[in-house]
Amino acid sequence: MNINDLAIKYEEFKKSWQKHSDIQVTDDKEIVLDGCRRVVEYNENHIKLELPSMGVSVVGTELKMKNFSIGGVVINGHIHSITFIPKEEI
Repeated sequence: MNINDLAIKYEEFKKSWQKHSDIQVTDDKEIVLDGCRRVVEYNENHIKLELPSMGVSVVGTELKMKNFSIGGVVINGHIHSITFIPKEEI
């Protein structure tokens, strides 16, 4: 098995391993999200993430994102809205 085959198998494993996301919102200041597959868009006013079964869009000001584990992110800033996006529209 070469390195490319191993990488493909690892990505398939990641996708099958986690089927849901846990999201915790603290006031309008912080979102803790576990189960992020990838960052689709990121700037100080808009963050869009791909989750196992959908996407999520966070709009606000002074948004900052940091990673706390494999698939885990924390978004801080002044959060104005959170929108869930169908998987097909990501």
